[in-house]
Amino acid sequence: MAADSSSPSASSASRCLNVNVGVLGHIDSGKTALARALSTVASTAAFDRAPQSRARGITLDLGFSCLSTPLPPHLGPGPGLLQLTLVDCPGHASLIRTIIGGAQIIDLMMLVIDVTKGMQTQSAECLVIGQIACQKMIVVLNKIDLLPESKRQAAIEKMTKKMQKTLENTKFHECPIVSVSAKPGGPEAPETVVPVGVSELIEVLKAEAYLPKRDPSGPFLMAIDHCFSIKGQGTVMTGTILSGSVSVGDNVEIPALKLCDDYSVIGRSLFKKETNIQIFVGLKVKLSTGEEGLIEGGFGQSGKFKIRIPDGVKPETKALLTTISKKKPKAGKGDTPKEDESNRVDSVQPVHITLLFKRYVFDSQKKMIQS
Repeated sequence: MAADSSSPSASSASRCLNVNVGVLGHIDSGKTALARALSTVASTAAFDRAPQSRARGITLDLGFSCLSTPLPPHLGPGPGLLQLTLVDCPGHASLIRTIIGGAQIIDLMMLVIDVTKGMQTQSAECLVIGQIACQKMIVVLNKIDLLPESKRQAAIEKMTKKMQKTLENTKFHECPIVSVSAKPGGPEAPETVVPVGVSELIEVLKAEAYLPKRDPSGPFLMAIDHCFSIKGQGTVMTGTILSGSVSVGDNVEIPALKLCDDYSVIGRSLFKKETNIQIFVGLKVKLSTGEEGLIEGGFGQSGKFKIRIPDGVKPETKALLTTISKKKPKAGKGDTPKEDESNRVDSVQPVHITLLFKRYVFDSQKKMIQS
């Protein structure tokens, strides 16, 4: 039996072009279901795998998955593969920062619309973000299975005209509009249910794909999207390269993991774990060693926070912080710890942080004020 030369696995692909496709839209418009229906490969962070997302039933973080298809002729001579990396963005209004973070790395955008509801609040916000972040967009009218079959085509045509009217004054005024049902029957439907219109959407994605501009020059800079551990492998970080290039065997610096560099320190025991540190960002603090700094933001989720020292950390302060951070030696069974070393660590005075502020409780914004 002859092999199908049109299939990605059968073709001897000499090149692979990657295009990042953002999946944006209002909450509950079916973005994650659409990403699942399109994808052939899922990452460890795809399809709301986080326990918090499953518990709340919404997307809380960026999800990554992809599908591969033969390289279309307009993207260059074959053989080759077109890899469409889907960036599934949250839809909830409170997660707008995460949505913007996802929009910064996309080349092409899919705006997912619930065909029974039309444009909604976050749909409009995503449209604005798309006008800033990317050059091309595809409107996907999802959940067409919820329309009565006798009136389905008429309702789709009516919504298509509404979307065309909405987009007529934007740079996406001639963008394609595709109707699909990513998961007929809704979330409770069995996994074996066949999506409607997905093959047509893939053809539109292939037609709209273009050669994105990538700049391999400049310093290597990678935005970290996720960090997790794999048993037997260690810590794994995934992300998107914003500039420069990297090869296997290169050393990569991870400044976010430094507890103390020349211009920043990490503070603790000033705030409770549940404190919203964002309302303290920008306030001035003073170290007991004399340096003055500004609270830059939280560090992790245990109440720690990052302090920026504009004039730099003194060498003696850095040495002191390094000494304090050293752990006491653990004594093994039958061993006794070295008394002189333990006493020397205990005798070092910690560096204290002073924060002076007033909170105007009758102010509607409850601002933190420093004189």
